[in-house]
Amino acid sequence: MDSNGARHLRRRLESHEHWQQAEAVRTGEQPTADPDASELLEFALGERRYRDGTWKRLVDGRWVITVETEEPALDKLNDS
Repeated sequence: MDSNGARHLRRRLESHEHWQQAEAVRTGEQPTADPDASELLEFALGERRYRDGTWKRLVDGRWVITVETEEPALDKLNDS
């Protein structure tokens, strides 16, 4: 595997770990993997941003979809 492949795999694993933070995921109330992972741009601190302008935020142990007219502060998100 080349370095680009390794970087892509690491990002996918980190994204999956991030998704697993939700209690609803761990208890089976939400999917075990993000159904929109292929559209994921950034994730960190209980927030996930997607290409279509939607966000998923960790609220009370569940991923909740929101559409933002103004983006949250991106400096707190990573692009790992």
